[in-house]
Amino acid sequence: MTYVARKLDTYSKLKKLGEVARFDVCGFPSVFTGKNRKFQRFKFIYPAVGKRGSCVRLFKVLQSNACEGNCFYCANRKDRNFQRINFRPDELAKLFLQYYSKGLVDGLFLSSAINRSVDLSEERMFETVQLLRTRYGYRGYIHYKVLPGTDESIIDAAARLADRLSLNLEAPSAKHLAELSPSKNYASDLVGGLEKIARINRQKPLKAGITTQLVVGAARETDREILNLSGRLYEDYKLWRVYYSAFMPILDTPLEELPPCSPLREYRLYQADFLLRRYGFTPQELPFEKNGNLPQDCDPKLVWALRHQDKFPMEINKADFHELLRVPGIGIISARRIVETRKQEKFTRLDQLRKTGALTTRAGNFLTLQGRFYGGGERKATGQINEQLFLWEEL
Repeated sequence: MTYVARKLDTYSKLKKLGEVARFDVCGFPSVFTGKNRKFQRFKFIYPAVGKRGSCVRLFKVLQSNACEGNCFYCANRKDRNFQRINFRPDELAKLFLQYYSKGLVDGLFLSSAINRSVDLSEERMFETVQLLRTRYGYRGYIHYKVLPGTDESIIDAAARLADRLSLNLEAPSAKHLAELSPSKNYASDLVGGLEKIARINRQKPLKAGITTQLVVGAARETDREILNLSGRLYEDYKLWRVYYSAFMPILDTPLEELPPCSPLREYRLYQADFLLRRYGFTPQELPFEKNGNLPQDCDPKLVWALRHQDKFPMEINKADFHELLRVPGIGIISARRIVETRKQEKFTRLDQLRKTGALTTRAGNFLTLQGRFYGGGERKATGQINEQLFLWEEL
């Protein structure tokens, strides 16, 4: 059956182009989206987390869903039967400002399908952002999605207006990308584009840095392959974040029969990613199973500790900051507080440790306090989702 197009008003466009923008990730992993029901009134407003855990409401929308690409998993693929919609730059800029002026959103996340050509699509997105900055005087947050194959001069111009630039790598290698989007060149279109953004960022750092996104569970990739790539991206390109998007099959696409990726797998990837970015772990230290994936029944930091029991119990009054970060139940903030508290007094009781914010029910099994062990419980994995590493302190 062929889709019969009808003319849409601006708000109807927004509902459709905002809903399909959900595939660009910018905030909470899908396992936690149920906790943010207050945002479901508007499908184009997405919760992210700002400084000190504050909620940032992003107006997330596509400039166009009409695409020349034919990615096997994508709702906007060229051969799929659906209504193509476009926003004019001034139309979209004014629409965003309506919601911003009413205090309903805090920033803009702008992306687009490749409508006719990369240059034309980038031109329309850039004009939208330029209008906001120059004609309408908007000074708030803008996340600008760079399309594969974009010329470096356009990226440079966008970097002068946006707070963050991103480009989706989609897969951890060219081999895996071929299973998702065989028409794209992994080296030149994707990695090459990210290199351009990184080069510009080194010359004039973006306020909110660079991010990318990977599709999880659609190309037979392993968690090891994904996180090895993430480690290189953080090291070589100084990325702010790598986002992971659990694959969901879309009707009328070549991958519609593929089973969806478990949201828990996506969540474990985020936990492991946090260990790479903030806890001093290397990809080689992450506790992968023989199949190359992370265990799903337990958070990766606890699994690592259980596999390195020769390092525990650790004496809390002697361990340095980086050693404390390896203790399950102790996070970055509590580790800092422990180090500061030790300048005044030694830890001899669990209630002292509890005041630092550490999870004593977990940490107590891996520590001694002035030589005394307070654990006694089993050190074992648990199927319960642990939010210890759910620390979305930035967008």
